[in-house]
Amino acid sequence: MDDVEAREFRVLLPGDVPPGRYAAIVHAVAGVLDAAGMVAMSPIVVDEAARDADLNAAFDDFTAQYPWSDC
Repeated sequence: MDDVEAREFRVLLPGDVPPGRYAAIVHAVAGVLDAAGMVAMSPIVVDEAARDADLNAAFDDFTAQYPWSDC
């Protein structure tokens, strides 16, 4: 991405979004980027209030509930 101008989009969420929902949204965006084949070249920047523990917990909840046997 160094020799190509980056493009950007922003999602401004309400300030009172619970950490778990915030994390779920971040993971959903990552999933969309992955489906589009762009996750490796598209860094996701989160705000200062985001915590790794919340992001990890949301991912763990998703993977625990995903119907892996349907794949």
